[in-house]
Amino acid sequence: MLKKELINSIENPEIQLSAEAQAGDALAEETLIRNYAGIVYKKARVYFMAGADAEDVVQEGMIGLLKAVRSYDAEKNASFGTYAERCVTNQIISAIRSADRIKHKPLNTSVSLNKPVAQGGVAQGTPDGAEITLGDTLRTDPADSPDEMLIIKDVAYYILNNGDNIFSDLEMKVLNEYIKGFTSGQIAERLGKSSKSVDNALQRTRKKVIAYLWK
Repeated sequence: MLKKELINSIENPEIQLSAEAQAGDALAEETLIRNYAGIVYKKARVYFMAGADAEDVVQEGMIGLLKAVRSYDAEKNASFGTYAERCVTNQIISAIRSADRIKHKPLNTSVSLNKPVAQGGVAQGTPDGAEITLGDTLRTDPADSPDEMLIIKDVAYYILNNGDNIFSDLEMKVLNEYIKGFTSGQIAERLGKSSKSVDNALQRTRKKVIAYLWK
């Protein structure tokens, strides 16, 4: 058993670092947080909240990363990176959904479908002066909007793991294929459905995800 643990710690230094951090080693904890801070900034960029300073979102992500460091179990969880990303995502989504006007006023002004994705942002292919909104990013082809696909994947995972399944059987099937990166046409072919029924299911799924996250 000790030999196995030694091999694991050599091949996966995160295992050793997390064990040391959980034993009270501040340097090990700091090292893990520094090494995986990129996950936080990546997620914070995607889950931008209008009216909130970027640091508000980053702070929630860092809380999630710290939770990952202190609760990671190599015997139960996947790689530390995968586990950390899930903890960061869950923390940010939970913060958005549980935002309170008094305690978390910045988080209560979350992005809506009609608010610009970025201040002063102008959508390509739109009339001059038109700002691109989150609603504008909800395209049929997931390859056109990687941020949207990431949000839908994250929130769908969050919903299902919290026992809040809000999707119909067809929507779940379409969602599973969409998350894999297939276009609506490919999904229709794979499921033996019409393109219209798949498109409608995608639109319903997107609306449910956005409503769940930001309303």
